[in-house]
Amino acid sequence: MPVASKGTVAIVLSVAVINFVTMPAEEYAGDGVAVRIETIGLINAGRWIVPPEIAHEWGKRGQYFYENANGAFYPKYGILNTLIYLPPLWGQKIATGNLSLYSDNTVSLNLFNIVLSCATAGYLALLARRSTTSNLTMSIFVCASLYGTFWWNYLRAQTFEIYLTLFLLGFYYHFVSALNSDQRSLRNRQFLLAATYLGSLCLSKTVFVIFLPIAMAFFAFHRSRSQNQSFGDAFVFWWVPLLLFIGLLLATNWFKFGSPFSSGYTQWSEESHPFTINIWPGIVGLIVSKQGSVFLHFPVLIFAVVGWPMFFKSHPREAHLIVAFAAALFLVTSAFTNWKGESCYGPRYLLPVLPLISIPFVYFVDRLRHLGTKALKWLLRGVLFVSLAYSMVLQIAVNSLPFFFWYDLLTIAEQNVPASNYLDAHFGTINLDFVGGEIGWSSRFHNNFVNELDPDQFVKLEGLRMETTPNYFWLANR
Repeated sequence: MPVASKGTVAIVLSVAVINFVTMPAEEYAGDGVAVRIETIGLINAGRWIVPPEIAHEWGKRGQYFYENANGAFYPKYGILNTLIYLPPLWGQKIATGNLSLYSDNTVSLNLFNIVLSCATAGYLALLARRSTTSNLTMSIFVCASLYGTFWWNYLRAQTFEIYLTLFLLGFYYHFVSALNSDQRSLRNRQFLLAATYLGSLCLSKTVFVIFLPIAMAFFAFHRSRSQNQSFGDAFVFWWVPLLLFIGLLLATNWFKFGSPFSSGYTQWSEESHPFTINIWPGIVGLIVSKQGSVFLHFPVLIFAVVGWPMFFKSHPREAHLIVAFAAALFLVTSAFTNWKGESCYGPRYLLPVLPLISIPFVYFVDRLRHLGTKALKWLLRGVLFVSLAYSMVLQIAVNSLPFFFWYDLLTIAEQNVPASNYLDAHFGTINLDFVGGEIGWSSRFHNNFVNELDPDQFVKLEGLRMETTPNYFWLANR
Protein backbone atom coordinates (compact mmCIF):
# COMPACT_ATOMS: atom_id res chain seq x y z
CA MET A 1 0.00 0.00 0.00
CA PRO A 2 1.41 3.45 -0.92
CA VAL A 3 2.50 5.70 1.93
CA ALA A 4 -0.21 8.26 1.09
CA SER A 5 -2.91 5.58 1.27
CA LYS A 6 -1.55 4.30 4.57
CA GLY A 7 -1.73 7.82 5.97
CA THR A 8 -5.36 8.18 4.89
CA VAL A 9 -6.32 4.80 6.35
CA ALA A 10 -4.52 5.64 9.59
CA ILE A 11 -6.35 8.97 10.02
CA VAL A 12 -9.74 7.37 9.25
CA LEU A 13 -9.12 4.62 11.82
CA SER A 14 -8.00 7.22 14.36
CA VAL A 15 -11.23 9.15 13.86
CA ALA A 16 -13.22 5.93 14.35
CA VAL A 17 -11.46 5.26 17.66
CA ILE A 18 -11.75 8.84 18.96
CA ASN A 19 -15.42 9.11 18.06
CA PHE A 20 -16.17 5.69 19.55
CA VAL A 21 -14.52 6.60 22.84
CA THR A 22 -16.21 10.02 23.01
CA MET A 23 -19.67 9.16 21.64
CA PRO A 24 -22.50 10.89 23.51
CA ALA A 25 -24.74 9.44 26.18
CA GLU A 26 -27.86 11.24 25.00
CA GLU A 27 -29.80 11.57 21.78
CA TYR A 28 -29.76 15.07 20.29
CA ALA A 29 -33.24 16.56 20.62
CA GLY A 30 -35.17 18.40 17.93
CA ASP A 31 -35.14 18.04 14.15
CA GLY A 32 -33.38 14.68 13.97
CA VAL A 33 -35.81 13.04 16.39
CA ALA A 34 -38.75 14.46 14.42
CA VAL A 35 -37.70 12.88 11.13
CA ARG A 36 -36.90 9.59 12.84
CA ILE A 37 -40.53 9.37 14.01
CA GLU A 38 -41.44 8.98 10.34
CA THR A 39 -38.52 6.56 9.80
CA ILE A 40 -39.73 4.34 12.66
CA GLY A 41 -43.27 4.40 11.31
CA LEU A 42 -41.96 3.41 7.89
CA ILE A 43 -40.04 0.45 9.35
CA ASN A 44 -42.72 -0.78 11.74
CA ALA A 45 -45.90 -0.08 9.79
CA GLY A 46 -44.83 0.79 6.25
CA ARG A 47 -46.47 4.22 6.59
CA TRP A 48 -44.92 7.54 5.60
CA ILE A 49 -47.09 9.83 7.68
CA VAL A 50 -46.67 10.79 11.33
CA PRO A 51 -49.56 9.91 13.73
CA PRO A 52 -51.60 13.08 14.41
CA GLU A 53 -51.50 12.57 18.17
CA ILE A 54 -47.70 12.55 18.04
CA ALA A 55 -47.54 15.61 15.79
CA HIS A 56 -49.78 17.56 18.16
CA GLU A 57 -47.42 16.81 21.06
CA TRP A 58 -44.49 18.40 19.20
CA GLY A 59 -44.96 22.09 19.74
CA LYS A 60 -46.96 24.45 17.55
CA ARG A 61 -48.49 23.61 14.18
CA GLY A 62 -45.73 23.52 11.58
CA GLN A 63 -42.88 23.72 14.10
CA TYR A 64 -41.70 20.22 13.28
CA PHE A 65 -44.49 18.68 11.21
CA TYR A 66 -46.42 20.10 8.27
CA GLU A 67 -50.17 19.44 8.16
CA ASN A 68 -51.29 19.27 4.55
CA ALA A 69 -54.76 19.85 3.08
CA ASN A 70 -55.71 16.20 3.66
CA GLY A 71 -54.97 16.45 7.38
CA ALA A 72 -51.84 14.27 7.10
CA PHE A 73 -48.68 15.21 8.99
CA TYR A 74 -45.17 14.97 7.57
CA PRO A 75 -41.79 16.21 8.83
CA LYS A 76 -41.19 19.62 7.25
CA TYR A 77 -37.67 18.56 6.28
CA GLY A 78 -36.31 16.95 3.10
CA ILE A 79 -37.32 13.36 2.40
CA LEU A 80 -33.75 12.04 2.48
CA ASN A 81 -33.56 12.87 6.20
CA THR A 82 -36.20 10.20 6.78
CA LEU A 83 -34.60 7.65 4.47
CA ILE A 84 -31.01 8.07 5.66
CA TYR A 85 -31.88 6.74 9.11
CA LEU A 86 -33.38 3.52 7.75
CA PRO A 87 -30.09 1.51 7.95
CA PRO A 88 -29.18 2.21 11.61
CA LEU A 89 -32.75 1.94 12.93
CA TRP A 90 -33.54 -1.15 10.90
CA GLY A 91 -30.27 -2.64 12.13
CA GLN A 92 -31.30 -1.85 15.69
CA LYS A 93 -34.65 -3.60 15.23
CA ILE A 94 -32.97 -6.68 13.79
CA ALA A 95 -30.31 -6.79 16.51
CA THR A 96 -32.48 -6.02 19.55
CA GLY A 97 -36.07 -6.51 18.43
CA ASN A 98 -36.81 -3.16 20.04
CA LEU A 99 -37.73 -0.14 17.92
CA SER A 100 -40.54 2.23 18.82
CA LEU A 101 -41.22 5.93 19.24
CA TYR A 102 -40.01 5.58 22.82
CA SER A 103 -37.06 3.20 22.41
CA ASP A 104 -33.50 4.27 23.21
CA ASN A 105 -31.82 4.58 19.81
CA THR A 106 -28.62 6.21 21.03
CA VAL A 107 -26.25 3.31 20.35
CA SER A 108 -27.35 2.63 16.79
CA LEU A 109 -27.32 6.34 15.94
CA ASN A 110 -23.89 6.81 17.54
CA LEU A 111 -22.46 3.96 15.48
CA PHE A 112 -24.04 5.41 12.35
CA ASN A 113 -22.44 8.77 13.12
CA ILE A 114 -19.05 7.07 13.46
CA VAL A 115 -19.44 5.61 9.96
CA LEU A 116 -20.36 9.05 8.59
CA SER A 117 -17.42 10.61 10.48
CA CYS A 118 -14.99 8.12 8.96
CA ALA A 119 -16.29 8.88 5.47
CA THR A 120 -15.94 12.59 6.22
CA ALA A 121 -12.36 12.14 7.43
CA GLY A 122 -11.59 10.17 4.29
CA TYR A 123 -12.79 12.96 2.02
CA LEU A 124 -10.93 15.58 4.06
CA ALA A 125 -7.75 13.55 3.68
CA LEU A 126 -8.30 13.16 -0.08
CA LEU A 127 -8.89 16.89 -0.46
CA ALA A 128 -5.74 17.67 1.52
CA ARG A 129 -3.83 15.28 -0.74
CA ARG A 130 -4.67 17.47 -3.72
CA SER A 131 -2.48 20.19 -2.16
CA THR A 132 0.21 18.36 -0.19
CA THR A 133 2.20 15.13 -0.24
CA SER A 134 2.90 15.27 3.49
CA ASN A 135 1.09 12.82 5.76
CA LEU A 136 1.83 15.13 8.69
CA THR A 137 0.23 18.15 7.03
CA MET A 138 -2.79 16.11 5.98
CA SER A 139 -3.22 14.71 9.50
CA ILE A 140 -2.94 18.15 11.11
CA PHE A 141 -5.59 19.51 8.72
CA VAL A 142 -8.03 16.66 9.36
CA CYS A 143 -7.60 16.60 13.15
CA ALA A 144 -7.65 20.39 13.51
CA SER A 145 -10.81 20.62 11.41
CA LEU A 146 -12.68 17.81 13.15
CA TYR A 147 -11.57 18.30 16.76
CA GLY A 148 -10.37 21.88 17.00
CA THR A 149 -13.68 23.36 15.86
CA PHE A 150 -17.39 23.21 16.67
CA TRP A 151 -17.66 20.53 13.96
CA TRP A 152 -16.84 17.95 16.68
CA ASN A 153 -20.19 18.68 18.32
CA TYR A 154 -21.98 17.83 15.08
CA LEU A 155 -19.97 14.65 14.59
CA ARG A 156 -21.55 13.53 17.88
CA ALA A 157 -25.04 15.03 17.54
CA GLN A 158 -27.49 12.66 15.85
CA THR A 159 -28.86 15.29 13.49
CA PHE A 160 -28.54 16.61 9.95
CA GLU A 161 -25.28 18.59 9.91
CA ILE A 162 -22.99 15.54 9.94
CA TYR A 163 -24.20 14.22 6.59
CA LEU A 164 -24.95 17.59 5.01
CA THR A 165 -21.27 18.42 5.40
CA LEU A 166 -20.26 14.99 4.11
CA PHE A 167 -22.47 15.39 1.03
CA LEU A 168 -20.92 18.75 0.14
CA LEU A 169 -17.38 17.44 0.66
CA GLY A 170 -18.20 14.42 -1.49
CA PHE A 171 -19.69 16.58 -4.24
CA TYR A 172 -16.72 18.95 -4.30
CA TYR A 173 -14.11 16.16 -4.35
CA HIS A 174 -15.73 14.20 -7.18
CA PHE A 175 -16.68 17.30 -9.17
CA VAL A 176 -13.18 18.79 -9.21
CA SER A 177 -11.71 15.33 -9.81
CA ALA A 178 -13.92 15.02 -12.88
CA LEU A 179 -12.99 18.48 -14.11
CA ASN A 180 -9.31 17.55 -13.89
CA SER A 181 -9.57 14.07 -15.42
CA ASP A 182 -8.63 13.21 -19.00
CA GLN A 183 -9.83 9.60 -18.76
CA ARG A 184 -13.36 9.28 -20.09
CA SER A 185 -14.56 6.42 -17.90
CA LEU A 186 -13.08 7.92 -14.73
CA ARG A 187 -14.44 11.36 -15.53
CA ASN A 188 -17.94 9.96 -16.11
CA ARG A 189 -17.92 8.07 -12.81
CA GLN A 190 -16.76 11.16 -10.98
CA PHE A 191 -19.49 13.33 -12.51
CA LEU A 192 -22.10 10.71 -11.63
CA LEU A 193 -20.93 10.61 -8.01
CA ALA A 194 -20.80 14.41 -7.87
CA ALA A 195 -24.37 14.67 -9.19
CA THR A 196 -25.50 12.06 -6.65
CA TYR A 197 -23.99 13.95 -3.73
CA LEU A 198 -25.38 17.28 -4.90
CA GLY A 199 -28.84 15.78 -5.41
CA SER A 200 -28.69 14.17 -1.97
CA LEU A 201 -27.80 17.54 -0.47
CA CYS A 202 -30.89 19.13 -2.04
CA LEU A 203 -33.15 16.25 -0.95
CA SER A 204 -31.91 16.74 2.61
CA LYS A 205 -32.32 20.51 2.83
CA THR A 206 -34.05 22.57 0.17
CA VAL A 207 -31.87 25.66 0.69
CA PHE A 208 -29.01 23.88 -1.05
CA VAL A 209 -30.78 24.20 -4.40
CA ILE A 210 -28.89 27.51 -4.54
CA PHE A 211 -25.82 25.40 -5.39
CA LEU A 212 -27.46 23.86 -8.47
CA PRO A 213 -27.09 26.85 -10.84
CA ILE A 214 -23.53 27.39 -9.63
CA ALA A 215 -22.53 23.78 -10.25
CA MET A 216 -24.34 23.73 -13.60
CA ALA A 217 -22.60 26.91 -14.71
CA PHE A 218 -19.17 25.51 -13.78
CA PHE A 219 -19.99 22.26 -15.60
CA ALA A 220 -21.16 24.08 -18.72
CA PHE A 221 -18.12 26.37 -18.71
CA HIS A 222 -15.79 23.37 -18.36
CA ARG A 223 -17.52 21.52 -21.18
CA SER A 224 -17.28 24.56 -23.48
CA ARG A 225 -13.50 24.50 -22.98
CA SER A 226 -13.07 20.73 -23.16
CA GLN A 227 -12.57 18.80 -26.38
CA ASN A 228 -12.81 15.38 -24.78
CA GLN A 229 -16.36 15.24 -23.43
CA SER A 230 -19.25 14.23 -25.66
CA PHE A 231 -22.77 15.55 -25.22
CA GLY A 232 -23.96 11.99 -24.58
CA ASP A 233 -21.60 11.54 -21.64
CA ALA A 234 -22.60 14.89 -20.15
CA PHE A 235 -26.27 14.08 -20.57
CA VAL A 236 -26.12 10.59 -19.04
CA PHE A 237 -23.68 11.12 -16.19
CA TRP A 238 -24.48 14.70 -15.13
CA TRP A 239 -27.72 16.17 -16.43
CA VAL A 240 -29.95 13.09 -16.13
CA PRO A 241 -29.02 12.33 -12.48
CA LEU A 242 -29.50 15.98 -11.50
CA LEU A 243 -32.83 16.19 -13.30
CA LEU A 244 -33.98 13.00 -11.56
CA PHE A 245 -33.10 14.44 -8.15
CA ILE A 246 -34.82 17.74 -8.97
CA GLY A 247 -37.91 15.85 -10.16
CA LEU A 248 -37.94 13.76 -6.99
CA LEU A 249 -37.63 16.90 -4.86
CA LEU A 250 -40.56 18.57 -6.63
CA ALA A 251 -42.68 15.41 -6.48
CA THR A 252 -42.14 14.83 -2.77
CA ASN A 253 -42.87 18.48 -2.00
CA TRP A 254 -46.11 18.18 -3.96
CA PHE A 255 -47.06 14.97 -2.18
CA LYS A 256 -46.22 16.16 1.34
CA PHE A 257 -46.89 19.89 1.25
CA GLY A 258 -49.41 20.30 -1.59
CA SER A 259 -47.14 22.19 -4.00
CA PRO A 260 -43.89 21.36 -5.81
CA PHE A 261 -42.50 24.70 -4.68
CA SER A 262 -43.49 24.51 -1.00
CA SER A 263 -40.66 23.63 1.38
CA GLY A 264 -42.79 22.93 4.44
CA TYR A 265 -41.04 25.65 6.42
CA THR A 266 -43.71 28.37 6.26
CA GLN A 267 -46.60 26.85 8.26
CA TRP A 268 -45.09 27.62 11.66
CA SER A 269 -46.04 31.18 12.62
CA GLU A 270 -42.48 32.04 13.62
CA GLU A 271 -41.21 30.98 10.19
CA SER A 272 -43.99 32.49 8.09
CA HIS A 273 -41.49 35.17 7.00
CA PRO A 274 -38.16 33.30 7.09
CA PHE A 275 -36.17 35.96 5.19
CA THR A 276 -35.39 39.62 5.76
CA ILE A 277 -33.91 42.23 3.46
CA ASN A 278 -31.81 43.56 6.33
CA ILE A 279 -28.90 41.12 6.15
CA TRP A 280 -26.44 43.30 8.05
CA PRO A 281 -27.13 41.80 11.53
CA GLY A 282 -26.58 38.33 10.09
CA ILE A 283 -23.35 39.32 8.33
CA VAL A 284 -21.92 40.94 11.46
CA GLY A 285 -23.07 38.11 13.69
CA LEU A 286 -21.59 35.39 11.50
CA ILE A 287 -18.25 37.17 11.45
CA VAL A 288 -17.70 38.62 14.92
CA SER A 289 -20.45 37.62 17.39
CA LYS A 290 -19.49 35.48 20.38
CA GLN A 291 -21.95 32.72 19.56
CA GLY A 292 -22.11 32.92 15.78
CA SER A 293 -18.66 33.86 14.49
CA VAL A 294 -17.22 31.42 11.98
CA PHE A 295 -13.70 32.42 13.08
CA LEU A 296 -14.32 31.74 16.78
CA HIS A 297 -16.03 28.43 16.12
CA PHE A 298 -13.84 27.28 13.21
CA PRO A 299 -10.39 28.79 13.96
CA VAL A 300 -8.75 26.71 11.23
CA LEU A 301 -10.30 29.27 8.92
CA ILE A 302 -8.14 32.06 10.40
CA PHE A 303 -4.93 30.34 9.32
CA ALA A 304 -6.46 29.23 6.02
CA VAL A 305 -6.77 32.90 5.05
CA VAL A 306 -2.95 33.05 4.86
CA GLY A 307 -2.90 30.08 2.49
CA TRP A 308 -5.63 31.34 0.16
CA PRO A 309 -3.32 33.22 -2.26
CA MET A 310 -1.25 30.05 -2.77
CA PHE A 311 -4.36 27.90 -3.14
CA PHE A 312 -5.87 30.32 -5.64
CA LYS A 313 -2.67 30.32 -7.69
CA SER A 314 -2.45 26.51 -7.74
CA HIS A 315 -6.16 25.70 -8.15
CA PRO A 316 -7.96 28.75 -9.61
CA ARG A 317 -10.98 26.84 -10.88
CA GLU A 318 -11.52 25.05 -7.56
CA ALA A 319 -11.00 28.32 -5.69
CA HIS A 320 -13.70 30.04 -7.76
CA LEU A 321 -16.12 27.18 -7.05
CA ILE A 322 -15.51 27.33 -3.29
CA VAL A 323 -15.88 31.10 -3.20
CA ALA A 324 -19.13 30.91 -5.20
CA PHE A 325 -20.61 28.26 -2.87
CA ALA A 326 -19.45 30.01 0.29
CA ALA A 327 -20.67 33.44 -0.82
CA ALA A 328 -24.08 32.08 -1.84
CA LEU A 329 -24.63 30.22 1.43
CA PHE A 330 -23.28 33.09 3.52
CA LEU A 331 -25.62 35.64 1.91
CA VAL A 332 -28.67 33.37 2.11
CA THR A 333 -27.91 32.50 5.75
CA SER A 334 -27.46 36.20 6.58
CA ALA A 335 -30.93 36.81 5.11
CA PHE A 336 -32.55 34.26 7.44
CA THR A 337 -34.40 35.87 10.33
CA ASN A 338 -32.95 33.01 12.40
CA TRP A 339 -29.44 33.27 10.95
CA LYS A 340 -27.97 31.67 14.09
CA GLY A 341 -29.93 28.47 13.44
CA GLU A 342 -31.09 28.36 17.04
CA SER A 343 -31.40 26.36 19.15
CA CYS A 344 -27.91 25.12 18.43
CA TYR A 345 -24.19 25.53 19.05
CA GLY A 346 -22.29 27.76 16.64
CA PRO A 347 -23.11 28.85 13.05
CA ARG A 348 -24.44 25.46 12.00
CA TYR A 349 -26.02 26.66 8.76
CA LEU A 350 -22.56 27.52 7.43
CA LEU A 351 -20.83 24.35 8.65
CA PRO A 352 -21.03 22.50 5.29
CA VAL A 353 -18.89 25.12 3.50
CA LEU A 354 -16.41 25.87 6.29
CA PRO A 355 -14.18 22.81 5.63
CA LEU A 356 -13.98 23.77 1.96
CA ILE A 357 -13.03 27.36 2.73
CA SER A 358 -10.38 25.99 5.12
CA ILE A 359 -8.59 23.75 2.59
CA PRO A 360 -5.84 26.40 2.08
CA PHE A 361 -4.89 25.73 5.72
CA VAL A 362 -2.83 22.93 4.16
CA TYR A 363 -0.68 25.50 2.33
CA PHE A 364 -0.20 27.46 5.55
CA VAL A 365 1.03 24.39 7.42
CA ASP A 366 3.34 23.32 4.59
CA ARG A 367 4.80 26.81 4.34
CA LEU A 368 5.22 26.89 8.12
CA ARG A 369 7.13 23.61 8.07
CA HIS A 370 9.62 24.98 5.55
CA LEU A 371 10.16 28.52 6.83
CA GLY A 372 13.84 29.44 6.86
CA THR A 373 13.68 31.85 9.81
CA LYS A 374 13.75 29.76 12.98
CA ALA A 375 12.39 32.45 15.29
CA LEU A 376 9.42 33.20 13.03
CA LYS A 377 8.81 29.50 12.44
CA TRP A 378 8.57 28.73 16.18
CA LEU A 379 6.51 31.84 16.87
CA LEU A 380 3.92 30.90 14.25
CA ARG A 381 3.95 27.27 15.38
CA GLY A 382 3.27 28.47 18.91
CA VAL A 383 0.39 30.68 17.81
CA LEU A 384 -1.10 27.83 15.78
CA PHE A 385 -0.73 25.29 18.60
CA VAL A 386 -2.11 27.56 21.34
CA SER A 387 -5.08 28.65 19.21
CA LEU A 388 -6.10 25.15 18.19
CA ALA A 389 -5.37 23.67 21.62
CA TYR A 390 -7.55 26.27 23.34
CA SER A 391 -10.32 25.73 20.81
CA MET A 392 -10.08 21.97 21.38
CA VAL A 393 -10.43 22.52 25.14
CA LEU A 394 -13.58 24.54 24.47
CA GLN A 395 -14.96 21.73 22.28
CA ILE A 396 -14.25 19.19 25.03
CA ALA A 397 -16.08 21.45 27.49
CA VAL A 398 -19.08 21.64 25.16
CA ASN A 399 -19.06 17.89 24.54
CA SER A 400 -18.75 17.03 28.23
CA LEU A 401 -22.15 18.43 29.19
CA PRO A 402 -25.64 17.83 27.71
CA PHE A 403 -26.15 19.18 24.20
CA PHE A 404 -28.52 21.95 25.30
CA PHE A 405 -26.97 22.74 28.69
CA TRP A 406 -26.47 26.43 27.77
CA TYR A 407 -30.16 26.76 26.93
CA ASP A 408 -31.06 25.18 30.29
CA LEU A 409 -29.00 27.89 31.99
CA LEU A 410 -30.67 30.57 29.86
CA THR A 411 -34.10 29.32 30.91
CA ILE A 412 -33.09 29.58 34.57
CA ALA A 413 -31.71 33.11 34.12
CA GLU A 414 -34.77 34.37 32.27
CA GLN A 415 -35.49 38.05 33.09
CA ASN A 416 -32.29 38.20 35.17
CA VAL A 417 -30.22 40.73 33.23
CA PRO A 418 -26.80 40.29 34.92
CA ALA A 419 -26.95 36.49 34.75
CA SER A 420 -28.19 36.58 31.15
CA ASN A 421 -25.39 38.97 30.20
CA TYR A 422 -22.84 36.48 31.55
CA LEU A 423 -24.30 33.83 29.26
CA ASP A 424 -23.63 36.00 26.21
CA ALA A 425 -20.40 34.13 25.51
CA HIS A 426 -19.03 31.13 23.64
CA PHE A 427 -20.76 27.97 24.90
CA GLY A 428 -17.36 26.41 25.58
CA THR A 429 -16.30 29.14 28.03
CA ILE A 430 -19.59 28.83 29.94
CA ASN A 431 -19.27 25.06 30.17
CA LEU A 432 -15.61 25.36 31.15
CA ASP A 433 -16.50 27.79 33.93
CA PHE A 434 -19.25 25.46 35.15
CA VAL A 435 -16.99 22.40 35.18
CA GLY A 436 -14.26 24.39 36.94
CA GLY A 437 -16.69 25.46 39.64
CA GLU A 438 -17.92 21.90 40.10
CA ILE A 439 -14.42 20.61 40.81
CA GLY A 440 -13.70 23.41 43.26
CA TRP A 441 -11.75 25.92 41.17
CA SER A 442 -12.36 29.63 41.43
CA SER A 443 -14.83 30.20 38.65
CA ARG A 444 -16.54 33.07 36.88
CA PHE A 445 -19.64 30.89 36.76
CA HIS A 446 -20.09 31.26 40.52
CA ASN A 447 -19.13 34.91 40.65
CA ASN A 448 -20.98 36.18 37.56
CA PHE A 449 -23.92 33.77 37.34
CA VAL A 450 -24.75 31.95 40.56
CA ASN A 451 -24.35 35.04 42.73
CA GLU A 452 -26.78 36.96 40.51
CA LEU A 453 -29.64 34.45 40.82
CA ASP A 454 -32.66 35.01 43.05
CA PRO A 455 -33.69 32.21 45.48
CA ASP A 456 -36.14 30.55 43.06
CA GLN A 457 -33.60 30.59 40.25
CA PHE A 458 -30.93 29.20 42.56
CA VAL A 459 -33.19 26.26 43.44
CA LYS A 460 -33.70 25.57 39.72
CA LEU A 461 -29.94 25.67 39.19
CA GLU A 462 -29.39 23.18 41.98
CA GLY A 463 -31.91 20.88 40.34
CA LEU A 464 -30.08 21.21 37.02
CA ARG A 465 -26.79 20.45 38.74
CA MET A 466 -28.20 17.25 40.24
CA GLU A 467 -29.55 16.13 36.86
CA THR A 468 -26.42 16.99 34.82
CA THR A 469 -24.09 14.11 34.04
CA PRO A 470 -21.18 13.84 31.57
CA ASN A 471 -22.43 13.48 28.02
CA TYR A 472 -20.21 10.51 27.28
CA PHE A 473 -21.75 7.11 26.63
CA TRP A 474 -19.10 5.19 28.51
CA LEU A 475 -19.47 7.36 31.63
CA ALA A 476 -23.25 7.27 31.76
CA ASN A 477 -25.08 5.21 34.36
CA ARG A 478 -27.06 2.77 32.25
